[in-house]
Amino acid sequence: MHNALPKVLLFGCTNVGKSTLFNRLSQSRMAIVHDQPGVTRDFLSATVDEKFQLVDSGGIGSPNDLFANLVEDRVRGILEKAEVVIWVLDGKCGLAARDYEISHTLRRLNKPIILAVNKIDNERDESSWVEFYHLGWEIVIPIAAEHAINITILKEAIMHALPSAKALESTVDFSAKFAVIGRPNVGKSSLVNALLKEDRMLVSDVAGTTRDAVECPFSWQFQTGQKENFVLVDTAGVRKKIIDPVEYYAYVRTEKALQTVDLSLILLDLLEGPTVIDKDLVRHVYALGKACIWVVNKWDIARQQLDASGENVEKFRNKFLQQINSLYPFFNTPVAFVSAKSGEGIDALLRQVAALHKRLHATVSTGLLNRYLQKIITQTPPPSYNGKHFKIYYAVQMKSAPFTLRVFCNKLRWLPNHYQRFLENSLRRQYALDGCPIVWQWVEKSPHALLNASPLKQVV
Repeated sequence: MHNALPKVLLFGCTNVGKSTLFNRLSQSRMAIVHDQPGVTRDFLSATVDEKFQLVDSGGIGSPNDLFANLVEDRVRGILEKAEVVIWVLDGKCGLAARDYEISHTLRRLNKPIILAVNKIDNERDESSWVEFYHLGWEIVIPIAAEHAINITILKEAIMHALPSAKALESTVDFSAKFAVIGRPNVGKSSLVNALLKEDRMLVSDVAGTTRDAVECPFSWQFQTGQKENFVLVDTAGVRKKIIDPVEYYAYVRTEKALQTVDLSLILLDLLEGPTVIDKDLVRHVYALGKACIWVVNKWDIARQQLDASGENVEKFRNKFLQQINSLYPFFNTPVAFVSAKSGEGIDALLRQVAALHKRLHATVSTGLLNRYLQKIITQTPPPSYNGKHFKIYYAVQMKSAPFTLRVFCNKLRWLPNHYQRFLENSLRRQYALDGCPIVWQWVEKSPHALLNASPLKQVV
């Protein structure tokens, strides 16, 4: 359950401590904190005390950042949507001429503005923060986000400024929570913008634009008229080698984000085709027990090029599908062809996301499961091992998401890898688990010992 909560925006120049304050207020480490100005480029969001949605914006005024202008344009947009703005200033640097210009702009918004003067962590600084009252705002609070000084006072000021009507809005059920992952510059941020139907993420031809794992709740009305709610996590691009320390922190955020989602969309560039990195990504996603969909981007551009060259579109599509299936053939991973730029295929993609989420949480009764396993083993027995055969005595589904089976058998060393894959693919077809990992928990038992095993005793 998520509340339709009011938005509280952290706003300010680069390197004033917004990300540190975001982490402190949200009690998380979602935002990357680094001495390098301009690290935050996208809008992070987190729910604070189930009362408001805290949004961390990219800093304005970074002179050396290629994306500075894009950040500032989009910060202006989110300023209009926020119910409360926390203007974060650097108490150690003091007032600057630009602060008066910013103050004039904020005044036109006609909404609650709280000045949080950061880095006030010693007696010498305490006497200097008062000068920020010259900007003419009523609420000026000295804080030290790094050391949690006056954070409680700041939260009380935020709660007092919140519009009560917004805070009392009805709750909304969110179904699938999914991550968008892939190599740098394959169009992840463009896809996120197409899904959210707003310019939420920075889009640039320069690889590495996205550095944070950004969580975005959104609603989608399908072409059928049905409406469904999702939570999307956009992540930093995954490279083969990481040298920049900021990119390393972004990779760590991506790794943590993957552990919190139900499934992942692995975005491919149709013009480049699947790569070794893509193979490693899908392997890693399944190893984490997450479901997966291949999303092939730039389908509109490819079709135009194929039409111009006279090539058969369906033949090219089938060839590309064969390439994808050759990367990791054992999971029957669903594939969606989309154009993030034009929006083509987005509705169908989200239908696949919703369907995959339901499959991921599927349960199978113990009786049906055992009858099916015995049926396929009888029809296609495992190969003999020195004249002996592998046997399954009993199986039970322990949990879903991922589909986890505890299987009591005779000798696991008599089970060839290819036969386990055969069993897995048979189960996947039988119970519509395409794109879902299956986790096996093998327990060697003699038939006599099995009679005393607690799972079997519970069933009997």
